[in-house]
Amino acid sequence: MVLRHKVAGLIAGVSLVVGGLLATTPAQAAPAVDRAVGTTTQSVRTSAAGAEHEIGVPATAPTISPAARNVRYVSGGSYSCDYGYLCARVWDPTRGQYKVFDLYYCNTYSLSYWGSGGDGGGFFNNQTTGTVATFYNSAGGIYHSSTAYAVAPTWFSWDPVWKIKNC
Repeated sequence: MVLRHKVAGLIAGVSLVVGGLLATTPAQAAPAVDRAVGTTTQSVRTSAAGAEHEIGVPATAPTISPAARNVRYVSGGSYSCDYGYLCARVWDPTRGQYKVFDLYYCNTYSLSYWGSGGDGGGFFNNQTTGTVATFYNSAGGIYHSSTAYAVAPTWFSWDPVWKIKNC
């Protein structure tokens, strides 16, 4: 008798879950919505029920791990870099400005969302003379290296760079 009640309860529970999932499935794609201020969007086309819709994909600010000693924003392409630092500049689409990461402590830094998106970036290697900064690609190979004192080429793409070892 107890077993019959448990089985009946289990079947009822499963039926409720399946019914709830079916009831919440959208009949058609939702229209595109404006995103919050401070983000940018990228258009993506999808097809749902024969109709095409544009969907906004919010942009994400570039980050670094472990944290940089200092992070700042600059409006133009020029920026300063204190002695002893490797300063990496990347476009932040959420702010419409360049974000500068001041790297001081010897470390291997992992980059997230550093795709330049055509706006480029750069670095300023103002570490102790002769200190080599190495930029690694996704396979762990060396993409670029810089011996202090050095400044990146006029336009530097962060797209292939996944990690920076500043010393």
